Amino acid sequence: MKKHVLGLCATLLLASGLSTVPAVSAASLATPTKNASAKNKSISSTIEENSNSSSATDTNSSSSMGTDTNNGVDENTAATEAIEKVITDGMKYEGTPYEFGSNRSTTATFDCSDFVRWIFKESLGVTLPADSRQQGTYVQKNGTAVTDWHKLKRGDLMFFMTYKGSAAQKYEGIDKTSQRITHVALYLGNGKILHTYSNASGGVHVGDFANTQWEYRFLFGGSVLPKQ
Repeated sequence: MKKHVLGLCATLLLASGLSTVPAVSAASLATPTKNASAKNKSISSTIEENSNSSSATDTNSSSSMGTDTNNGVDENTAATEAIEKVITDGMKYEGTPYEFGSNRSTTATFDCSDFVRWIFKESLGVTLPADSRQQGTYVQKNGTAVTDWHKLKRGDLMFFMTYKGSAAQKYEGIDKTSQRITHVALYLGNGKILHTYSNASGGVHVGDFANTQWEYRFLFGGSVLPKQ
């Protein structure tokens, strides 16, 4: 009888001990699970915050670029850097004498299309056609040509018709789509152009475009680089 009672107590104690161990283990496992959930939630929140922050930055950048585009700044960073190389190269030739039909293998003199061709080849390795009309066709094939000069970007080429006078009225009623290209220039933004057309004007120089004969003679313009 005594042996039976002792056996029963041992059984009860063993059962009690076994039921206690899983309970403790469950509690121990529950805590990390709760912490992991909280951690995941925190990471998720951080990602969302960063995403929102990036979106806000992108929006601001897009807005800024939109403004810059109107002032002639290219939206694509790589393209912008390439164009700045062209402009920097072109500016070093300021004052170079003008010569119609200039020698394409030297920088002693330039005409308008020779100048444009030279600086793109020297700075970017891009070989443009030899004359302004063919250069105009080249730009049109790139799909970047626009007839509203306000939509031009810095570094775009600009093409012009024959000079008919310095007054705006001289160009009224002219169908510019049928006009022959006689001049090319590089747009710098803010109504300024880099080009050459005579020695009296200083050869290669930066000149005004807006409200001058050049605005009245403007046909179209666009980028030499492929459309982005």
